Amino acid sequence: MEFTELGDRTTPAGRLVFWTPAAPASAWADDPRAPALVHEHHVRAAAARGARQVDPAWIGVSFRVGPTGRERLAHALAAWLRAHEHLRSHLLPTPGGCARRTLPAGAVGLRREEIGVFADGASVRRQIEAFFDRVGPLAWPQVLFATVEDVAAGDVTAGDVTAGDMAAGDVTAPGGVTVFAGADHGVADGLTLAMVPGQIRDLLAGGAGHPAGPTFLDFGAAEPALAERLPMRPEHVDRWRALLRGDAGAAPAFPLPLGAGDAPHAQRSTGRWLLDAPTAARFAAACRAGGGTTSAGLLSCLALAAARVAGTRQLSAVALANTRPDPWRAAPGWFVGLQPVRIPTAPGATFADTLGHAAAELRRHRPGPGSSLAHVRRMLGRDVRLRFVVSYLDVRRVDGTPPEQEDRMLRSRVHSPGEVHVWLTRSERGVHLTTRFPDTAVARTNVARFERAVARIAARTALASPTATAPAAVPVLVPAPAHCPEEMLPCG
Repeated sequence: MEFTELGDRTTPAGRLVFWTPAAPASAWADDPRAPALVHEHHVRAAAARGARQVDPAWIGVSFRVGPTGRERLAHALAAWLRAHEHLRSHLLPTPGGCARRTLPAGAVGLRREEIGVFADGASVRRQIEAFFDRVGPLAWPQVLFATVEDVAAGDVTAGDVTAGDMAAGDVTAPGGVTVFAGADHGVADGLTLAMVPGQIRDLLAGGAGHPAGPTFLDFGAAEPALAERLPMRPEHVDRWRALLRGDAGAAPAFPLPLGAGDAPHAQRSTGRWLLDAPTAARFAAACRAGGGTTSAGLLSCLALAAARVAGTRQLSAVALANTRPDPWRAAPGWFVGLQPVRIPTAPGATFADTLGHAAAELRRHRPGPGSSLAHVRRMLGRDVRLRFVVSYLDVRRVDGTPPEQEDRMLRSRVHSPGEVHVWLTRSERGVHLTTRFPDTAVARTNVARFERAVARIAARTALASPTATAPAAVPVLVPAPAHCPEEMLPCG
């Protein structure tokens, strides 16, 4: 399962339909539950900038559902919304924090807008991007859907889909439907995106679509007590301060020049399959044999690549981690913690040497509740601007029905200062690497060098695994296309 910009994906042509959650104004009710601190800060920061100054910053997912009736699909989308109460809730900034208002499940419907039939996917993509740009932290709904039906589908008049409408006559797309969902980051993270396709497919098949359990709203109310049980100990605070102190008080930067200053800059993305499925299995075996995990092994590849292309003797970065406590294991929402990472690479260091350091680093105070960016800023008493961020997600571990090979996690385009994000995603297809960085000639060259070094090290490690039976091919970098001129983030 890849995590890429929507603009970097091939979008199917066909009949485009937009679906917008809707509810009567009278149905909203005050909800006393406190928000998760990261969500509250997200909303308050947007309010401080002002609605007109908040750049689009959504994440999303796309997936195929095969031949299905339009009203049947609408029923599944609405049922999914109703099942997850944080998607029918809204935070309103107040002078002292945020107030929450929530809709009852039965009040939520979908408004349908048929956009038209498009012969080329590029036109469909531009329409979907502009539609998803409406999603943001300050208004509800905070999730939108778009569907692309095969053009063989019959004509249907645009209108509202209510519970009664969903029982009415249906229109079937014989060749299938591609579903797109876009959500504000405040209500979704990478694991949430990986859950969505399976849950909606289950609903289409007549299942429940999701396991019962406490929700992201319940987590917000419980978070202070959970964080108290896993406090940031003094040594953890010291590790953060040491990480920031190492670069003049700023968070670590990418180890090679980017040719970008401090002003917001258009970002570019590249993506590649780092390891195919058999090679990923051999790589994981090599990591286990060395006493580490796949995530520790991939961090080791990054550290060794930085040493080889930049001459650095320590990989310094901020790692993202899933922080769902057990009761929320299957809950969608924004459960992302930060972990300071410093992995030494002495001259001549081998993968085995580096793996030991990476495994030990990941074992030190694994992030839990109370380790979000908002918590770290509060702990340090200062703002922290992330500059080099690494995320690893194994979508095979998603509770419920896992995503299929062609499902995609998506993100919008973004402007930011000299910032590099690296996403490593393991699925049944293998390990995919996506990088986002400033769109400059210097950054394009240096990030490509870094990615090639990572790929070589990962492939050679897999080849050297005791379980290796065939040479591991080094994938060829396939750069994503340049950003389109029209404008519109990123993730965990």
